[in-house]
Amino acid sequence: MSDKVVLEAVLGMSGGHVLDFSNESFGAFFHDLGIDVYDAERYPGFGDSKANRLRALWRGGTEDEVGRSLQALIEYIEAKRLTGFLSYEVNDESMDRARAVAGRLAESAKRPADTPPSSVSFTTEATVTNNKIQIEIHEDIYAHISRYLETEDNFHAVEESYKVVREALREKTGSEKATDAFKPDNIPALFGHEPSGQAEKDFFDGVKYLNMAIQFLRNEKSHTLATSMERNLALHYISLASLAYDLITRYVSDDLIQEVEDLITAERRSYSATRFYGVFRDGRWLDRLSLPSDLSSASVRRVLKDKWLGEADFTRSYDDSNIVLMRLQMVADALSKSDIELLLALPIVDGNGFTQEAGLTTFLEYMQQKYPATISAKAEARIAGRH
Repeated sequence: MSDKVVLEAVLGMSGGHVLDFSNESFGAFFHDLGIDVYDAERYPGFGDSKANRLRALWRGGTEDEVGRSLQALIEYIEAKRLTGFLSYEVNDESMDRARAVAGRLAESAKRPADTPPSSVSFTTEATVTNNKIQIEIHEDIYAHISRYLETEDNFHAVEESYKVVREALREKTGSEKATDAFKPDNIPALFGHEPSGQAEKDFFDGVKYLNMAIQFLRNEKSHTLATSMERNLALHYISLASLAYDLITRYVSDDLIQEVEDLITAERRSYSATRFYGVFRDGRWLDRLSLPSDLSSASVRRVLKDKWLGEADFTRSYDDSNIVLMRLQMVADALSKSDIELLLALPIVDGNGFTQEAGLTTFLEYMQQKYPATISAKAEARIAGRH
C-alpha cells in the first residue's frame, strides 16, 4: 500500500474529512504551523474539502511544510488515542508508517537549499546487497520490453525502452524530443505546476537532462546496426529509461481525473439498479467506455487508485457507493490485498443510522475471479456470507 493511502486512512480522510476538524478548526490548526492550507493559489487543485486541501498541500507544499504538518497531525491523533476520543480505529503498524513518512520528510527538509527535493513515495522499488542492486523496472516499460529480455535481445530491449520514454513525452507535450518537451511552457504538463523555488527548478532541470541523455543515447543506437549487447550494460541503460519514465509520469492532471470520473458517473446513471449489477458483476460496463489513452499507463492507474481509494466513502448513498466501486474496478489491476482490507474497514452507516454501502460483495467476487491474490481471509468470509 502506498504511503499516501496509509496517511489518508490514518487521518480519517474519507468523505472529505480530516480527523474531527471543522473547517474553522482545520484552518486554525495549520495557521498555528504557519501554513494557510486554504490558499488555493499556493496549493492549487483538488477542491475545497478539508481532505482535498490537505492533498493539495501534499502536492504543492514544501517538504518542510508537509513534514511539520504531518508530525503535528500525528501528535494530535496520539493525544486522541490516549484519551479515548479518536472516533475510528488506527492500528500501530499504520501509525508507525505515518511517523516514518513524517520523519523522512522532516529530515529531508534539513538538506542544503540547492539539493533537489524528494517525494513522499516512489513508484519503483529497489534493494541493495553488497554491490548488486535489484530494482523494479517500471511496469509500462517492462510490459513493452519483456519479450526482448526473455530472448536476451538486449539491443532491442534498450532501444524499445527508450521509445516508451519518448512516447510519454510526446503524449504529454506534443514533442518526443527532450530538448523541445522540457521548454518552460511544458513544465506544468509534465510536473503539474511551475517550480516553487530554485531547488525544485534544479530538480526539474535534472529530469530534463536525464531525458536528454536518453534521447542522445537512443540516437546513437538508432544509427547503428543491431548488435549483441552485454546484459549488465543493457540493464543499466534500461534502468535509466525506467527512471526517466517514472519521473515524467507521476503527475496526472486534474482535467484527466475529472474526465474519467465524469465518464464513470454518467455510466452509472445510465443503468437501473437491476441492470447495473448485471454489467458490474463481470466488469462489462467498462467495454462501453471510450477511455483516454493515458489510462493505459500503470503510473496513471496507480495515481487514480490512490486518489479514489483515499476518497472512498460508503456512507453517502447506494449510488455513490456504486460509483466508488466502479472507479476501483477501472483500476483493479493496481489494487493490493491491503487496499481491499482498507475498503472492508470503511464505515457504511450514515448519520441517520442507515447502511449506504451497496455492491461491495459483488466487487469482491469480481476481484476474486480476476485478481485472486488480492483477496484476504476477511474478504473471503464476506463473499462466503452472501451464499
